[in-house]
Amino acid sequence: MLAIMAGLAVLGARESTVLPPAADRLPSMAGPSVRSAHVSRARRVEAVAALSDLSPLSYQQFPPILHPGATGSIRLVLDVVGDVPEVVFRRNVPSSATGHVEELWSRLTTRSVAGRLVSIFEQTYPGTILSDLLVYPHGHDFPQVPLGRLDDPGGSGESATVWLRIASTGLPGSTVRLITPSEGGPATVQYASHAVNLVLPGFDDARIESAGDGYALEAAAQAFYRDFADKYQSLAFVPHRMPLAPFDTFNRTVWSDLEGIGMPFADDRAAFGGTALRAVQVLPAGFLGHQATLLHQLAHHWGDRMNLGTIAGIAPAGDDPDRHTPLLYPGATLVGGVLDGTRQVERVVTGDGVERFEIARPTAPVRFHPLQLYRMGFLDPAEAPDITVFAEQAQFASQRVSAPAVGTAVAGARQAVSINAILAAFGTRGGPVFTEWNQAVVIVSDTLLSQEEMDYYNFYAQRAAASTGTRAYDGFGSFFEATGGRASLQTRILTRDADTHPAITQARDVGDVAFGTGDWRGLMFDEPIPGRLLTSTTLTLRGNIDPEVLPGSYQFLIIRASRFGDAPGDAITVQTAVRGGRFVISLRFPADGAGAYAIDAFVFVDGDARPIPTSVITPLFVD
Repeated sequence: MLAIMAGLAVLGARESTVLPPAADRLPSMAGPSVRSAHVSRARRVEAVAALSDLSPLSYQQFPPILHPGATGSIRLVLDVVGDVPEVVFRRNVPSSATGHVEELWSRLTTRSVAGRLVSIFEQTYPGTILSDLLVYPHGHDFPQVPLGRLDDPGGSGESATVWLRIASTGLPGSTVRLITPSEGGPATVQYASHAVNLVLPGFDDARIESAGDGYALEAAAQAFYRDFADKYQSLAFVPHRMPLAPFDTFNRTVWSDLEGIGMPFADDRAAFGGTALRAVQVLPAGFLGHQATLLHQLAHHWGDRMNLGTIAGIAPAGDDPDRHTPLLYPGATLVGGVLDGTRQVERVVTGDGVERFEIARPTAPVRFHPLQLYRMGFLDPAEAPDITVFAEQAQFASQRVSAPAVGTAVAGARQAVSINAILAAFGTRGGPVFTEWNQAVVIVSDTLLSQEEMDYYNFYAQRAAASTGTRAYDGFGSFFEATGGRASLQTRILTRDADTHPAITQARDVGDVAFGTGDWRGLMFDEPIPGRLLTSTTLTLRGNIDPEVLPGSYQFLIIRASRFGDAPGDAITVQTAVRGGRFVISLRFPADGAGAYAIDAFVFVDGDARPIPTSVITPLFVD
């Protein structure tokens, strides 16, 4: 067995081959920025217009949950508003020279919603397309991969990404119970320990007419409260028909009585039917399992509506600057309008006393900015730092969030904003402080979900509430970690009638979860692979090539472990021989190897052949 550095593999001592670099989670062709697809922004929901003709509406994936070794067909059904005979879809093919292929889809049929025509398209692919798509990093921290995109939907100037939900082969099962209507008839509600499924046809079709914010949220909330406890501060709705829109994830404030933080007062509880309800969210596709999106949307209940740039006399820029944090120092922010949460500004003083500012990575797990903690009520004014706001807010991107390379200079003049200036603008912070935030995850569908779908959503709903062990590859952790241990998130489902429909208690591990034996496409490991290891540990893996996915004969296997933040050439790469379809391979993580790793694997027919990728899985933690 041979350890290889810099991605260079010596195969059979015959010749060398360079492994392809690991792909980004979102290919450059699938959207204007990685951020816009990873953390959909909180959008203005007070005055959403009805969808215009040519606007993509939603899509469905069959089977609804895919596994890495899938060999059957994958079918997509896509709805577009209006009389649209054809659409062009750019499907991701990362192994091709362009990274994608353009496909012309012809309309299959139509349906009518509130007098509006909806064109329906259908496309079926062989399961072999996963051999390409699974090179996009995915795993417990990001359970989906991008199939492709529709460009400029409805003339928005943005792109709409189609995601495929992917589940680990080690996904645990869930106990699921039906709630039968007292008046008789088929059940339209089921629940597990941490997730509810409501049958509400037309939930997403409301976007065609626009119901205030584009979904039948009030009707869904009222249906929820008929059977479940009125104790949740937020309801996170997951539409089973996945929306096709540039900004398909959002937070809407239902009730806000917070003073001194710039948030407008609101009280729409009567329309939703819950007395404790403060916010509703929409989390489509697999974004329930993405910590950065979850934290971003939760954070919007407290802002950022302070408009620090305006206080500093600086022209705003970035994504929706009225609702997001500007380019500032110090600290990272999970609701940034200019910088992604994986970036912050760092002050550097040279040996001759010259001060400069540059882009740096925050320490993981990424925490809420001190001003966000102040808005949440966890810091007194005296504990909030003075803020430096940069004048050139558009120096990285004028209307979106970006993640500049670490070390990039932050240029231009800057203006200090003190906590006293904030107090003068907004007054003293007042209102409740939540050390426990209760959120119910509600999947809204046309028919009851399958057992496997309930397993998928229930796992990620429970995982969202874990205090530790759920950190993502890129550094985003739990709500508990983001608040510095000041508050926890609870997602357990409690019914209204606990005697007739008792809560389901199901103990299982959701933190530092092991990877399933079949999570790497084409490989079958003998045992699950641990999700966390100690430094100076050797991980030995045994298994075989899956002949259903990778028929034929293979001589070599290479596994690569890439640590987040490291240069590609610093990855740990090891090689072993494959004999009779079997392999044994060991990776050793050195004493200084602490961090989050993406693990990918390649097989080779022989020493002259090109590497055949399997999957890129995240995250493996070493500490």
